[in-house]
Amino acid sequence: MSKKEKNLSLPQVKRQNNQIYKDKKRIVLGQSKLDLDMIFRPSKTNELTAEFIGLMQQAMKEAKPFDAGAAMGLTVALVIRYFTSIETNAKTCEEHLDMLRQLKDAGYLDTIMDAFELSEVERVFEEIQRSITSLTAEVNKSLQNEFVDHSPEGDQADA
Repeated sequence: MSKKEKNLSLPQVKRQNNQIYKDKKRIVLGQSKLDLDMIFRPSKTNELTAEFIGLMQQAMKEAKPFDAGAAMGLTVALVIRYFTSIETNAKTCEEHLDMLRQLKDAGYLDTIMDAFELSEVERVFEEIQRSITSLTAEVNKSLQNEFVDHSPEGDQADA
């Protein structure tokens, strides 16, 4: 006799997710401890990516320098904030980069980053890269459409 299949339920999915994402690693940093997620939840990665894009856009609006180094530093800071038990109230790009500098100066940054699963951190960087590429393509498409709409040739095509 075949086993009857149950309908999928949200509590069942939550239990499965809690089982998959429960593994933590504890590291000791001087007199403090820090718990790290071993497997990153995709939903947290999406939140991190959305926050990264928002912080990047805010920096650009404020005409603050945002180069590849700042992007990498911000990504690392967000990985630490989202996937560890660190206590921080960093909200802006500058505050996140200051957090990163403080961790580096205290000698904690390398220990923290080395404790993560490399494949999980790489996945976050790949997701952010995909988002930036997609956003850039959309901006370029929008600018091209606006250029065509306002160009003399575009006006003649409408006539």
